[in-house]
Amino acid sequence: MATDPMDEAAVDRGIARTAVVIALRDDLRIADCIASIDEDVEIVLALNGPSDAVLKLIADHPRALTVTEIEDVGNLGAAYNAGAAATDRQYLLLMDSDCTFAPGVVRSMVRSVLTEPVVKGQVVYGESAGLLSRLTARVREFDEGDYVSALSPPLIYNRVIVEHIGGYHFDELIHWCEDREFDFRLQLAGIPVTYLPEARIFHDAQHGFANMRSYFRYGVGEGIAQETGVFTTPAIPVVWRLFEAARTLAHCARDKGPGAAAYYALLKAALHTGTAHHLLNDPYRVRDRYPASAKRARMVRSIPQHSTRLTGPQQRRLRRAHWEAGRRIERVRDLSVFHPAATGPEAASAVGEARQQQV
Repeated sequence: MATDPMDEAAVDRGIARTAVVIALRDDLRIADCIASIDEDVEIVLALNGPSDAVLKLIADHPRALTVTEIEDVGNLGAAYNAGAAATDRQYLLLMDSDCTFAPGVVRSMVRSVLTEPVVKGQVVYGESAGLLSRLTARVREFDEGDYVSALSPPLIYNRVIVEHIGGYHFDELIHWCEDREFDFRLQLAGIPVTYLPEARIFHDAQHGFANMRSYFRYGVGEGIAQETGVFTTPAIPVVWRLFEAARTLAHCARDKGPGAAAYYALLKAALHTGTAHHLLNDPYRVRDRYPASAKRARMVRSIPQHSTRLTGPQQRRLRRAHWEAGRRIERVRDLSVFHPAATGPEAASAVGEARQQQV
């Protein structure tokens, strides 16, 4: 992309209209994350059950930080929504506290979002000397796959898209898998995700058992999302899950080796255990908060856990589920509505905007 003075001036204006939003609980690596933000963007920390050490770090930090807090500990969707409501910036760049930006990435992502509604960068997964850490990196790379999804981080989007994807940023009921559900609505609206492979962030090495805990939580989110109809439910659950797992593990063995596939089998078991845990125990006590319209969206060929890419029938089933819940998500015919001019006026302030209640 050209870098003439006018172009860079437009990027500078985009920087001034950008907020980096980070959900944060007790991760002190947030200090390194903030240090890697090399542009004068607003930094929004969405706290959910912060530790005393995190609160002290924030209070003593030399950079200006916008801080908001929710009471629902561990609810990433609600944290991101609170972060979005705490800023009036037009472009929201989602980041994790255990990741750092490579130099120049914030600027390159802002440059891209001036002409594209949603932009995704690349995650480089760290590896330690342990076998499980190496297998975790391979499995995470396999999970990313070739399909360009809106799974974050790093992800930047123009907040104008929200009115086209049901009127809300993230689902506050499902707690986990919030970016997966966000991606589904983007597909229903026909809003593409632009991949920017040079926009790299670095993820700390993950240890195997911590990753299994993450998949367990994803399974809880999957269970909630199925009950509320924002994910599909297999009409023949056991048969479909066995088929889907066998197919996914075969592909993983082919692409990343048998060791990665064996480890992925353990992760799949953790995920399904998480789903069963929700079905039996409702650990986040969300069922009392389900809208009256909540019901399962059943279909034979349900959405695989491994991929967010929706088939035509899956898109039609989810669109109908949203319509039955009072949310009309139609394809955007003209994507220029998201960038009528890269140097155009700022979006109206969203501070104090009431969170969308899903009815």
